[in-house]
Amino acid sequence: MKIVFIYSGAENIGIESISSFLKARGHEVHLLFDPAVFWGDTLINSKLLARYLNIDNAILRNTIALNPDMVAFSAYTGNYRWCLKIAKSVKAQVNVPILFGGIHPTSVPDVVLANDCVDYVIIGEGEHATLELLEGIKNGGKETLTKIPNLCMRLDGKTIINPPRPYIKDLDSLPMPDRGLFFDKVPILEEQFLMMTSRGCPYTCTYCTNDMLHATYCNEKQHVRRRSPENVIEELSWYYKRGRMKSINFADDIFTISKDWLEVFVEQYRAKIGLPFVCLAHPATINQDVVRLLKEGNCYLISLGIQSGSERIRKIDFDRHGSDEKILEAIGHIKDAGLKLTVDNIFGAPSETDQDILDGLEFYKQVKPDRIMTFWLTFFPRTSIIQKAKMKGTLTDEDIRMIDEGHSGFAHSTGSIRGEERKKYLEYEVLFQLTALFHNEKHFRWAAKLARIFPFKKLATRVVFVLNAVKNRDFKILNGVRYIFAKKNTP
Repeated sequence: MKIVFIYSGAENIGIESISSFLKARGHEVHLLFDPAVFWGDTLINSKLLARYLNIDNAILRNTIALNPDMVAFSAYTGNYRWCLKIAKSVKAQVNVPILFGGIHPTSVPDVVLANDCVDYVIIGEGEHATLELLEGIKNGGKETLTKIPNLCMRLDGKTIINPPRPYIKDLDSLPMPDRGLFFDKVPILEEQFLMMTSRGCPYTCTYCTNDMLHATYCNEKQHVRRRSPENVIEELSWYYKRGRMKSINFADDIFTISKDWLEVFVEQYRAKIGLPFVCLAHPATINQDVVRLLKEGNCYLISLGIQSGSERIRKIDFDRHGSDEKILEAIGHIKDAGLKLTVDNIFGAPSETDQDILDGLEFYKQVKPDRIMTFWLTFFPRTSIIQKAKMKGTLTDEDIRMIDEGHSGFAHSTGSIRGEERKKYLEYEVLFQLTALFHNEKHFRWAAKLARIFPFKKLATRVVFVLNAVKNRDFKILNGVRYIFAKKNTP
């Protein structure tokens, strides 16, 4: 059977994994892709440019021309409304089954299925469920589909939500992700190689979709599964030999979760790949030995999840483990090794006060990170921070309904912060970015005075962000800038 995936944003390893799984069993897979350069989580977010340069009609025409047996969407909260819009357009033209998967449908499958244009929803891991759905449709008999784990659907006016099957424990058993789907669309993606060596996270931070996934897979004891070092090196080596790969972005929720795994991996990586890479880490997983291994492997930059410079906010609102002392200890190891450091900070926690923000600013001045990734809190469906916000009066039942339906914004832009609060947070965001750019207090104060009188705060934030990337020769961010202008064979 022929399945067409429609996606927007960046490369999606989940789609690539499902594609290779289906192709290995004889199915035909296509991708129609909108890079969403002007309306997603990029440096440029312009409603005018997004409307003028949108390729929705081209996606619709190509979908119909491909004459698929199924059309599939992988939706996160930020692009869910766009996915629905395209799905409605497709359904109005051709009577083809439409499948929704991804993190947003996993959170609220009942809400997604309430849309007439959606026939099926897959929750959680999609490889086996998608295959069984395609083969079930091919062989006929809608009743048989109701027994497929992970698959949700409507039948005779009733919504059927099937529980998930157990996690895929042996990730090495899966075929290598079908990278060509995205590389053929945007060739530069092969240069700035996105890699996942694991699935899952051990933590349940209240704002994160992993909080929801732990509840969905509540019968599982081990939520983190990892490919073997040999399996990861095999995939990297294949693309390394093509000669296009220049850097690697390890996007695991926590790349540093196992020192034993790192020891084996780094030895093989140094011998066969050796390219500079960036990775994500949790302060609790950082010690001198782990940082030494990363350095030996040619790690260039570590992204450390802090999320707030206020220890009170981390504990009360975010359920983040780790004291200020532990964070400072982890950062000390990173800086002693000469590695670049980027930290994440989320504005807009339910109980956050101006004092919390100012405390955070002072904390980051002490830390002196090379980059601060400033996010505005976005409420994702069925995460526990929603109930915290409701108790604080930040969210109403109507707000929560709107979140479930995907009206929650993007984490990189304005998120769920509205009204008068927006102006205040725009000013704070500039100051946090300047803290990373100017470690000298005198220079920081001088720049902060200029920023306060500059009227376009969001633009100022973006400019400082890029200047900081240039200062640090931060290839991850600079590659992001290149991506905006790179050649794209879309849709």
